[in-house]
Amino acid sequence: MEYSVVDPDDLEYVDERPCDLRRLSDAAGLDNVAINRFDAAPGEQLPLAYHVHDTQEEAFLVLSGTLHVETPEGDLEVPEGSLFAARPESPHLAYNPEDADERVSVVAIGAPAVDDVAPYEPEA
Repeated sequence: MEYSVVDPDDLEYVDERPCDLRRLSDAAGLDNVAINRFDAAPGEQLPLAYHVHDTQEEAFLVLSGTLHVETPEGDLEVPEGSLFAARPESPHLAYNPEDADERVSVVAIGAPAVDDVAPYEPEA
């Protein structure tokens, strides 16, 4: 048997990201699920950009603040304690708006742990 206890604050943040990203699954030695913690100040995006996954299901659990998510069907607000989920082939952009009063902290979970992300260009 193998177990891990990971404190996200002990991990180094990932450079070249629009907000503070800590890779939890890597630190825990998990191979089949991607788990990350994002902390975004007002005006920051969480993942890199508006994107879509071919096969990965993705969920964001909001630990604090209010997460905003842009989708082709409209914008969503995800309050503290709530979960936003996107099935494969469901484009989305998660962010903390410029006029937010506080940071947003989110645990992102994706499975399977594949690199199948593609940019999404919304139709005008």
